[in-house]
Amino acid sequence: MKKAVQFIMVIVALMAFASATVAVAANEFYVAKDSQGKVSILDKKPADPASIVKGPFASKAEAEKAMKAAQTGKPADPTPGK
Repeated sequence: MKKAVQFIMVIVALMAFASATVAVAANEFYVAKDSQGKVSILDKKPADPASIVKGPFASKAEAEKAMKAAQTGKPADPTPGK
């Protein structure tokens, strides 16, 4: 009986850890420029911080809007989510 309770406690702890890890790994999107100058949207932070044009953004739609603004040279809307 004691081993069964310990087993259940371990399983519950693992499930809690897994759900917390998923919550922390929320999506962030970045507009980045590669070595050839091509601008693209990345779903994780680039290894080279100098390649980041804008970001992080909470949604891909916000990142796409910022990317279009970066390509046309116009400033993006400062109020995200609209």
